[in-house]
Amino acid sequence: MTLAPDPPVSRVAAVAEPDALVIGAGPAGLAAAAMLGKAGLSCVVVDRSPQIGQSWRDRYERLRLNSVRWMSGLPGYPIERALGRWVTRDDYVAYLERYAERYAIDVASETRVERIDREGDRWRLQTSAGDLHAPIVVVATGWDNVPKTPPWPGSDDFGGELLHASAYRDAAPFRGRDVLVAGIGSSGGEIAVDLLEGGAARVALACRTPPNIFPRQWLGFPISAA
Repeated sequence: MTLAPDPPVSRVAAVAEPDALVIGAGPAGLAAAAMLGKAGLSCVVVDRSPQIGQSWRDRYERLRLNSVRWMSGLPGYPIERALGRWVTRDDYVAYLERYAERYAIDVASETRVERIDREGDRWRLQTSAGDLHAPIVVVATGWDNVPKTPPWPGSDDFGGELLHASAYRDAAPFRGRDVLVAGIGSSGGEIAVDLLEGGAARVALACRTPPNIFPRQWLGFPISAA
């Protein structure tokens, strides 16, 4: 399934000299911008992607939040109860769109920040669309923004397909094939199940440290809320 595109987002900041600049239009960046606006400060969010929440749009189709709905909303606007206990990727992206609209967040999309420098009592951001200035800068680019594949010995000579989890979308290309999933975190576990249910011939999991595996919920109570 392909997500429908957002309504057009301005590539140029509507406020030339805002009180604050936020780098990153994901959940953290949108929340920061909303709260800055609520405090009476003009704010512009700068993001290199064409749409808000791009990192969520790019995840595999089966993805659901690992935290329960009522612990996953952004400040000032809870996620709707109708979306269920475990919110899907598509529903979460749509929620981020509504959040940005609700707080009238100004987003300069397709704008890459190349450098940040202190300039007197303000900051100067060198971007692909020109310089931006503000006395406050919030960096909200995410913890796992850049995929990392370990340098395994012999990987260059591997004759099969080597794929990072960030590039996985669904099981269709792997039907009838043997797949080894390295890592048994949230992504590894969910992708392994998706592969099995999607028709892979065999799926194996490799992990360095034996994990402690808990169910998503116990006796109807979500473990993440414990």
